This record gives sequence, C-alpha cells and structure tokens, in this order.
Amino acid sequence: MDNPENKKGITIKINGEEKPLVEDNGSDSVKVAKNQTSAAIEPEDESFEWVFPKDEGVFYQPPASMKKKNPTILAFGGKRKNPGNKSGTSLKLPFFAILFAVIIGSSLGVIVLKTITADKEVAAVPVEPVIPSERVKGDKKTAAASTIQPLTVYLVQGGMFSNEEAAKQTQEQVTAKGVPTKILKQDEKYYLFLGSATSLDESKQLAIFLKSYDVEVFWKELTLKPGSVASGNEAIMNKMITVYQNLTKASSEQLLNPTATTDLKPFQTELEELKANVKDDAPAGLKAAYSDLSVAADLIKQYQSTKETSQLLKAQQKLLQFLNSYQI
Repeated sequence: MDNPENKKGITIKINGEEKPLVEDNGSDSVKVAKNQTSAAIEPEDESFEWVFPKDEGVFYQPPASMKKKNPTILAFGGKRKNPGNKSGTSLKLPFFAILFAVIIGSSLGVIVLKTITADKEVAAVPVEPVIPSERVKGDKKTAAASTIQPLTVYLVQGGMFSNEEAAKQTQEQVTAKGVPTKILKQDEKYYLFLGSATSLDESKQLAIFLKSYDVEVFWKELTLKPGSVASGNEAIMNKMITVYQNLTKASSEQLLNPTATTDLKPFQTELEELKANVKDDAPAGLKAAYSDLSVAADLIKQYQSTKETSQLLKAQQKLLQFLNSYQI
C-alpha cells in the first residue's frame, strides 16, 4: 500500500474550508473525496462572502482627466465666461448692443430734425414783391383793356371755292346783278359773301331777300381773327367793331323792313371820335377800315331821304369790305 503521505494531492479552500483532491494513478481524472462529493451534491448554499480591504475610508474616484467640464461661452470682448458664474458680466453683450442702437438712432434723429428745420427756414424766407413802376402798371392795364377778341359775324354766303379765280368769276356775275360781294379767304378756301347781319336768324332772312336778285345764297356764322392792322391800335379797332355792329343792324333792318327808321346820331358821334384817333400817319389798313365805316354811315343816312334800296346795298358792300380790312 502506498503511504498516504507520499501521495501527491491538491488542496483547495472553499468557503474558508480546505478540501483535498485525491489523484488516482489508474485514471487521468481527479476525484474529490467521497465525503466531499456528497457534500457537493447536496443543495447547500454555496454563496461565499466577499472579502474587502478593511480600510473603509478609501472609495473609487475617477481620474481628474475624466471629470465633466462645464461649457464655456465666448462673451462680448473675447473673454470666456462660465455659465455657472452667476455674476452680471454675462449681460454685457445685450447691454452694449442696446446702447449702440440708441446712439445710432439718436444721431439719425438729430440729422433728420436739422434737415427739416433747414427746409422750413428756407421756405419761410420772405420774398419781397417786385413793385413795377407806374409806367409799367399803366402799360399792362392798357394792354389788358385793349385786347381784341375774335369777331363773330353772321353773313350771307354766295358760294365756296377751292381757288380764287373761280370765286372771282362768280363774283363778277353776282355784282352785275346789283348785289354786294366780297371774297374772304378762310382755311385755304375762298368764300363769296353777299351781305352782313347781326344774328344767324337775321342772316337767313337777308339771304331770302337777296335771293330775289336771282343769286344762289346760304347763311353762315363765321369767326374772324384780327390781322396785323390791329397791332398797336387795339383801342381804336375795338371802337370800330362797335360801329360796324351798329351800322350792320341799321342797314339789314331797313332792307328787311323799308319803313323802319334809324337814329344816326350815335353813329356820327362814334365816327367823329374815330376820326380824331386815326391820324394821317396811321397804317393804311386802319385808315381803310375807318373809311369803309364812314362811307357806310353816309349811305344809310342818304337812304333816310331817298328810300332807295341801292343805298343800303352799297352800305352792305362797305361793311363787307371792313371785315376784309379787319383781318388783313
């Protein structure tokens, strides 16, 4: 028998107890002693007690490099601020932004205010009115009072022609019948007129009267513009227009009503005033216009005594010639 002491064995310590392992020479397996195997099979609590160092004052601390760092914030001015720092330095950014905005806004407001004030000062500068001399005032008043408006006339028309030659041929035929005639050019057309009245209705009646002379007649309203003869003689021409209208009324009324009478004294007074104003050195057109009116007045006066219609027709001829002198 082998000596148990000479046998090789391994001892393990489980739950504080040493357990021997027996090596069997006939087998490569390692068997635990019978009593130990039985103990292992039993459902005993195999939990074991952990053994820790007795120094209870030591505990685990993570390395310094693993500590969580608070984030940093780059504040106005380039300085780093810790959000955990509850001091008032973190308010510097919005404070300076607001201050900067206030300064800019105030500066712009002052500039705008100065600009508006300057504009008002310029607008408020009084401008002294230019007081014209008495001579200039007088000239303006005279020019305003003596402005000649276009003359509206009511005429008996004997025809309208595209050329003057055709108008003259008809004129000769009508004149041979004892009817007054005058060619006036308007808008590149040549009109042959046979008489003058004071209204469109009266010109129609006068046309019917002249038709008895076996001529073709129409009635027409026409606006004539003053010619160069009126330049510088506006006051005289305005008086002539008044005389023309009065003489036209007298002649046309008596042609239509032979028993009618006309007071010639107002005409004679107006003609005497015109004669005093139309000097010898006056323009030829102005003197011709005055002569036409003067002769017409004399013919109407002669009719008062002779009652010859030819006198009134001749007076109409002179009134038509005055219109021609007016627009020359």
